[in-house]
Amino acid sequence: MYNLVALKSSDAKRMHKEAIVKAFNCKCVYCGTKYESKDLTIDHVRPRCFGGQSFTSNLVPSCRRCNQAKGSRNWLEWMRETFGITERERDIMQHIGGQFA
Repeated sequence: MYNLVALKSSDAKRMHKEAIVKAFNCKCVYCGTKYESKDLTIDHVRPRCFGGQSFTSNLVPSCRRCNQAKGSRNWLEWMRETFGITERERDIMQHIGGQFA
């Protein structure tokens, strides 16, 4: 119990976002474009309105354009409709553990 770190909620959220963004090399998971960390949003792969939770396995970095365009649609259907079949699908599938496809 010696090396405990106390964080404010806002600091914990910022660190969580940074970890998700870094896991994808500061790229939008949908379009693949590289951004500054501050220019990416966090998207729920399975939207909250359909029971998606804020677990790391359901959160991915997304540019604002892709996040808004996807909205609450099924990510795989939207992505294939928008970009065709890409290798980024595999990265998302690995991240979410094959759920919600």
